Formats: sequence, C-alpha cells, structure tokens
Amino acid sequence: MTNKPDAIIFFDLDGTLLTSDVTVAKTTIEAINNLHNNNIMPVIATGRTVCEVQHIMKQSKIDSIVAMNGQSVFYQGSHVFSNNIDISVIDRVMAYSKTRTNIPLSFYNDKIMRISELSKPAIKFYNFLKQPVPPVDSDIYRSEPIQMLLLLCEDGEEEYIKQFPELCFIRNTQYCVDVFNRGGSKAFGIKKLLENKKLLDVPTYAFGDGLNDLEMFELVDHPIAMGNAVTPLKKLAEFITDDHNNDGIAKGLKHFSLI
Repeated sequence: MTNKPDAIIFFDLDGTLLTSDVTVAKTTIEAINNLHNNNIMPVIATGRTVCEVQHIMKQSKIDSIVAMNGQSVFYQGSHVFSNNIDISVIDRVMAYSKTRTNIPLSFYNDKIMRISELSKPAIKFYNFLKQPVPPVDSDIYRSEPIQMLLLLCEDGEEEYIKQFPELCFIRNTQYCVDVFNRGGSKAFGIKKLLENKKLLDVPTYAFGDGLNDLEMFELVDHPIAMGNAVTPLKKLAEFITDDHNNDGIAKGLKHFSLI
C-alpha cells in the first residue's frame, strides 16, 4: 500500500465484521485481502478494546483500529490517540454503583480488562462475548489509565445518565453499557485519526449495525448498514447490504466497486 490510501473503510465488529459465532467469515477475509491489493485501508471501529481483539486483527490482517468507541486509536500499529477518564470521575461512579445501584463495572484500556467483582452480570456478559471473564481488580484505575468503563447490567443506566453529565452512556449489548468521556464516539476517534495522519481528503466508508455507529455514519462519506442493523442506523445509510451471516461485508464492498 502507498503512503496514502485511495479510500479508508471503517468496520464495526460485533454484528458487522463478525458473524453470530464471533468469527470472521471466509468471504470477509478474502474481501479484506482484496482491499489491501487495491490500496484501500481497512480499519476496525469498535466498542471493544485493543487487547481483546488482537486475534481478530491478526486473522483479518487489519492493523489499524478505532477502539473503545473512539477512545483509543492506532494506525498501522502505531498509537495515535487516547482519551482517559479522570480518576475522580471513576471514584464517583464506583461509589454510586456501590451505594445506589449495585451494578458491577468493567475497566478497559488498550492493554488490560478488569472487573470490579466476580458477579452473575459479569459472567453472563463475557459468556455472551465468548470470552474469559477478566480478573477482579476494583482499584486498577488508580494505577492504570482507563479509557472506558462498562456497566454490567440489563437495565438501570438511566440514573447514571442523570448523575454523570460529563460521561456518555451507550448500550452496546443487552448485557452492558459502554461509558466514556462525553463528546467521545467512534466519529471522534476517526476524526483524530484522519487529522493526525493527514487523511482528511481520502474518501471514507463505514459498515455498522448498532447504536454506537450512529455518529460514525454521520461522519463518513458513505455509510453502509448491515441487513441486521437497528432501524435508526438504516435510516442514515447510503446502502443497506446483507446481514453479517450472509456475506454482507463482501456484498457491500462489491456494490461500491471497492473490490
């Protein structure tokens, strides 16, 4: 690939690049190989953190990522940007959870994932992701920068939204809510990447399926919704491709003559 790609494509993971069994389809891997051959840069844009998707990046041969809903950005393996949550804010969230809601938390940065306690909500969520439950360390944020928290719950985030206006709360699955600094989003991270690497003049595309893809769809030149996407996202899409279990990525790329 030349120094400047002819286009950049941002791929959400769950429900988009990944099938229901949390793997990358063979047709998707072939499509990404073709993108590289065509001087088009694939970038993962996900709510997940870097350390939990290394195997996916290796399998798909994608080395650039907008992680944790834009809170950490790497381009071709090099760090571009991180947006840390202030320790005093995490202190308040922890205290509120303990005294008011009893909702357990997860702590994320580029290198580590930890949980505040071993609980049924934590087990249920990480089983859903088909991942091991992270180690318990409720004080990790005092020694490690944290870019994203997770509320491990099926409901109850409304009170947090009222209590913490400096934070953004996005339900990412039925079992968790992503929490990060207000103003952060996948679009925020993408802007940081494009500005830092002087790629603002490169055409941009995005594939997604969930509510945390809305800002990304509003930013890129060509938003593409998966067939399994939520209705608000489909309304923003330039094109709706097939679902994530039926070669939706390859079909969408072919529609735009990118492969």
